[in-house]
Amino acid sequence: MIEATGKLAIQGGPKAKPTQFSTSNRYGEEELAQLKAVIESGKLMGPDGKVREFEEAVAKAFGVKHVIMVTSGTAALHTALAALGVSEGDEVITTPMTDIGTVSAILALHAVPVFADIDLATRLISPESARQRLTKRTKVVITVHMAGLPCDLDAFMKLGAETGVRILEDCAQAHGGTHKGRFLGAIGHAAGFSMNESKQMTTGDGGFVATNDDATARIANLFRDKTYIRDGSVGRGGQPIPFFGLNYRPTCLQAAVGIAQLQKLNRVVSRRDEIVQRYYRELTGLRHLELPRIVDGGRPSWWPLPARYIGTAPTRDEIVSALTAEGIPISTGMSPANNILRTELFARKKYYPLSDKVPSFWREAVYDPDSCPNVDELQRTVMRLPVDQRYTDEDIDQTIAAFRKVWRHYFGTP
Repeated sequence: MIEATGKLAIQGGPKAKPTQFSTSNRYGEEELAQLKAVIESGKLMGPDGKVREFEEAVAKAFGVKHVIMVTSGTAALHTALAALGVSEGDEVITTPMTDIGTVSAILALHAVPVFADIDLATRLISPESARQRLTKRTKVVITVHMAGLPCDLDAFMKLGAETGVRILEDCAQAHGGTHKGRFLGAIGHAAGFSMNESKQMTTGDGGFVATNDDATARIANLFRDKTYIRDGSVGRGGQPIPFFGLNYRPTCLQAAVGIAQLQKLNRVVSRRDEIVQRYYRELTGLRHLELPRIVDGGRPSWWPLPARYIGTAPTRDEIVSALTAEGIPISTGMSPANNILRTELFARKKYYPLSDKVPSFWREAVYDPDSCPNVDELQRTVMRLPVDQRYTDEDIDQTIAAFRKVWRHYFGTP
């Protein structure tokens, strides 16, 4: 174990991490080979070709019956909600600590977002809080596997079985994670994945829906392609257009990169796990630092690790400033908006960019910005530790040394 000693860098001392983190290009020969095959095929447009190949490969890898590729994680959740039967006036329960795409997908169907609080220990949507928010209008609960941490899917699937509410897994940050031996995304009634550049597997941008239900898959497949039937049974001019759908069709170029990325996913998750296990081994016990509790049977795929600093003196922000000066970038936000209940969108119910008119489906909804206090408490105390499969052992040695150096300064012992 490397120990960094002496004066804090913020006070003029040497940095515990004097070099930048290693972030080599995550794309290489594998992606180039797949892209070359697409260009040589002369077919860039989905949903057949490489798109179909990607869908089949992901379905096999994740142990799920159907995968429908789309253009983003938001599109995946929108498509999945439509395929699960969500319509105007239905309520969809989720957490206000998520990317706005989770909530945008609900609003896009003229459904009403309802917000449950999180469990502070797991950092995830609380099954008990979600159950308390159920009404006769509840159609779906979205379990957000935030930061690659698996939600308590046993509790949520039990809730679904008892009430008939559908469970949609938001796996935007959870590629390759598992719960009791099954991949996240293969457990709920459907799942939505993102593949933007920050994710464990990426196509630059993109996403996909996963489901084991044939009817859900059929609707999702139609919804993402303007409801066009492309099996050859309908001639040009004869498309029935059975319902409203959008063009969320991905290209074969995205799918080609996705196939190569899928082949690397196990290595990516394994390396991230190695890094995080070091944090648990070597930072557990630092005064006022709490690492997340993993639900029984959960195997995360890890994003930056959401630790909590629960001390009062020094403040969380003073600790973060000291670590930043040591060369360790520490984020203090779980998502771009700390608490969606506190955004302008919900404070004003601002649905349209150039009009203050509130659409009829949303007029009666009432939101209390203080209704999810655990979300606020986590955002007040969170310190996200750096995690990336490209980081070297030296990067992690220096990160841990920086934490211990800062803790030694403020608390006397690491």
